[in-house]
Amino acid sequence: MSAWPVAALLALLAGLSPARAQDAARCGPVGPAGQQRCALPDGSSLLRVMGADGRRALVLLRRWADGSLAELRCAPTSLLPEDREPCGHGGALAEVTLYREPGKPLGTVSHRRGVLMRQVIVNPQGGVVRSEELVEDSGGPDRRIKRVYYPSGQLRHEIDLAEPPPEQYHGREGVGREFAESGQLTQEVEWAAGRERRIRQWHLNGQLKMEQTIRRLGRDELRETRSFYEDGAPAALNRERNGRLFGWQQYHAPGGALQREEEYGERGLLLRLRLYDTSGRLLRDERVNEDPSSS
Repeated sequence: MSAWPVAALLALLAGLSPARAQDAARCGPVGPAGQQRCALPDGSSLLRVMGADGRRALVLLRRWADGSLAELRCAPTSLLPEDREPCGHGGALAEVTLYREPGKPLGTVSHRRGVLMRQVIVNPQGGVVRSEELVEDSGGPDRRIKRVYYPSGQLRHEIDLAEPPPEQYHGREGVGREFAESGQLTQEVEWAAGRERRIRQWHLNGQLKMEQTIRRLGRDELRETRSFYEDGAPAALNRERNGRLFGWQQYHAPGGALQREEEYGERGLLLRLRLYDTSGRLLRDERVNEDPSSS
């Protein structure tokens, strides 16, 4: 049984930086400290500090002709005189407004000592499109929360991940959620030590639709998935090992009566089939294939 597309949620929530307009930029040479200035076709100017590989800007300030900021990227330490104030390198929280064009706000972004603390991106009408915030916790790892909203303003996606110091990072830890526009939670995934631990889905009426638990046994990944009808009755029980059905699977008719059982072998091959009538009486028990792993 395949889980909901977690990768799609992560990709959507990862793209929280303001849109960039650096195509066909006219840039001067990179200076000794990696500094570079560029003029962009939209009339904005860019000041950045490039990394040692010359591929990524460590610090970036893009401004419109009136001096307002269009884009800001900060580093943990100040690399330019111009980044000290907007990046909060004085120690206080620094909030600045970004503009999609002069006089038209794109949102706000806040930093402290170069760390992104909060960001809110709005549409031209002023409605929140997406947001990001760092929640500090003195008793444990900090958490970074990213959210995406429907045009109505209702929360659509949320991902809440632990953000420990780099030396304590052991993979993704946290929860991702997806909501219907009605506000009903429809999907949730939990991560621990960089791996999925549990995935759940809900029907729009609030009934649990699917629950999948994931555990590791040596080199094997084992998944158990329970599916339910809208009235809460069981629909299926599936077991997988390393992405293949393994062991006994159960399928229920609407109302919850057991309808079919299938047994799968080591290599995901269907071995045995059992069919039941509406009263639960066994109608058929058939050996479909021999298990090649037992020979």
